[in-house]
Amino acid sequence: MSERVPLFRGLKQPQFVAYQLGKEEEVVGLWKPVVWLTLASIIIAGISAFFGIGSEYVSRSLPDLTRSGYEAYQTFFAVGQVTWGLIWILLAIFIPSLFFWTILEVDYRKLLFVQLIITMIFLIEKLVFIPVHLFLGISAESNIFSLGIIAQTFTSIELIIFFLANITLFKVWAIILTYKYYRHLSERSPRFIIWTLIGFYLFVAVISSLLSYIKFENII
Repeated sequence: MSERVPLFRGLKQPQFVAYQLGKEEEVVGLWKPVVWLTLASIIIAGISAFFGIGSEYVSRSLPDLTRSGYEAYQTFFAVGQVTWGLIWILLAIFIPSLFFWTILEVDYRKLLFVQLIITMIFLIEKLVFIPVHLFLGISAESNIFSLGIIAQTFTSIELIIFFLANITLFKVWAIILTYKYYRHLSERSPRFIIWTLIGFYLFVAVISSLLSYIKFENII
């Protein structure tokens, strides 16, 4: 694979790129897209913080704050969001790559290349949610691209709502695309690959829903 890593082409033409990736002995030039995706994640997190996206759980206490307290809260929230944007992108890139490297017997750099493509999907999801939140005024658990909005019609249990809100069309897209790449790269059976992928992302959804369930005001 050349120094110019074709991430966007990997989204549009997965079969072709997967075939090329399978023939390559070594994948190089991955550090540049890692840096660019990291910067993109930080910028998106900053934009989200600017519009107050994700501050729903602490908003009820804002009327009781003084002006200086409110300004301190804004600063704290923005720094926290940007910091999490940095941490999240690194986890999203390297943890799945490392996990599947241990079970698929595929070169780690090739798995990292695939995960960079998948991480682009997650960034697109975060970017798309910004105008959705601004124009529709909905929170993450009511995301129109997730099962969270459906869950609210039959249950009021927040943990279930948070869990289903983590199952989105973008996550399904990510699983399908990852499967297409892994099927070309690994000698493991297609059934093993797809069920491992589903299990991994369900586990991530459980962890994410638990973190969402722990309200910020219960921590401070």
